[in-house]
Amino acid sequence: MKKQLTLVFFFLFSMHLLAQVPSTTNKLFSIGSYGRAGIAYGLGAPNSDFPRSLNLNGMGSIGGRFEENDYFELATALHFDPVIAEKEKTKINVQARFAFYTTQGQLIGNVSNKSIGGIVTALPELYAEANNIMGSEWSVWLGARLFRGDDIHIIDHFYFDDHSGQGVGIKYKNTQVSVIFAGSIDTTSTLPPNFYLNIVNGTPTLGLRNRYVSILEHTMMLEKGYVKFLAEFQRLPSGNAQNANTIYNYPADHGYVLGAKYFKDIPSKPGSFNAISARYGSGIANGGDGGSSRTYVTYGAPNIETNSFRKANSLAITETFLINFNNKYSLNGYAIYTKSRGASDSLNKAPDYLGKQLLFNRKQDISFGARGTWYIKDWLHLLHEFDLAWRKDGTQDFAQMTKFTIAPTLVPTAIRDVWARPHFRLVYSVAHYNKFAADNLYSPYLAQSGTKSWGQYLGAKVEWWLW
Repeated sequence: MKKQLTLVFFFLFSMHLLAQVPSTTNKLFSIGSYGRAGIAYGLGAPNSDFPRSLNLNGMGSIGGRFEENDYFELATALHFDPVIAEKEKTKINVQARFAFYTTQGQLIGNVSNKSIGGIVTALPELYAEANNIMGSEWSVWLGARLFRGDDIHIIDHFYFDDHSGQGVGIKYKNTQVSVIFAGSIDTTSTLPPNFYLNIVNGTPTLGLRNRYVSILEHTMMLEKGYVKFLAEFQRLPSGNAQNANTIYNYPADHGYVLGAKYFKDIPSKPGSFNAISARYGSGIANGGDGGSSRTYVTYGAPNIETNSFRKANSLAITETFLINFNNKYSLNGYAIYTKSRGASDSLNKAPDYLGKQLLFNRKQDISFGARGTWYIKDWLHLLHEFDLAWRKDGTQDFAQMTKFTIAPTLVPTAIRDVWARPHFRLVYSVAHYNKFAADNLYSPYLAQSGTKSWGQYLGAKVEWWLW
């Protein structure tokens, strides 16, 4: 009897504890996603079941993105509902974004993070924001976010104001001030090449030492468009590390960025626009390479006499447009010019702080292209794209690529719009390389296939987004 009473007591106690666990009844929740997946074959390359990009080295997706690998993002958001008058309500959100990709091959299917697939997971966003506080024109955000404006979608390039990172921002009307703490704890990192981390075993390791990026942005609204002004100040605190044999001391360093962007709608062609931007970065704020425009990823070699980047600089100029001629045809185009130099006096290669690498200290990127969309049917679009790209590292000759892609596309939403998704695409790309690019394997595809003047890519792809 006593044993039975004991069992009854523990059962009732357990029910009491379970009753205290909150049940999820919240309906103020939303979910969004971006992703792409597919299969492909790199014609003429060994191991072509994991085909590589036809683009030039150091340019990422600049030159066309049809060969991009599988990628998946899942964004979730909680929305809070203040108990105040409707006209005074603050719009409050907490958002988290999860990203999954691989640099080694297959991401989905019969793979795991212990296999050759090498799945990488990331949490690029986890932040809270309060917009239009109490009905005012003040807003605030805090956390880590993809803090950036428009991109050139057909080359996946956030060209002007990509300040993604962890920080805080305050906005009043069309002016916002933000501070980003750009840092890394990846002790295997080799970018940028001039700073170190001393986390695991006391041995200086190349990496990105934490810096502070202060950002001022102001948007001046115009009829049918706007002008956005940008200013950044970046400061890198002094650092030191020591072990039994050596001592490394680095002075503080700094850099700044100034830029402007002009965006204009084209009213005669609904949904059409034109945008041009120019940006100059100096010192440690001269970043923008590998297809990214982030100024805090410093480019080039340091001045090992002064241990600073005071002579470094970078100029980036972009143009992009979309013209919806009619319900039969749209054209989306771009042009990019970037010229960057590190702090060393060398125009070619120079050593890093630890003397372990020789780094190019100067580079130029030039690229332009356009993607046409022919709306054959509501549900059948023919994408066709032409890209030209040049890359010059140091005193080398320019590497050059010319690429053409054709992609018949099924659009199940039956919307005649370049932004309609999902897309089911059959993709064929062919690229031609100049002699310098071919001889020096200046492309991920060429590194896989060997010296060739031509590269080909064949695949079936799906891309979607829902926000």
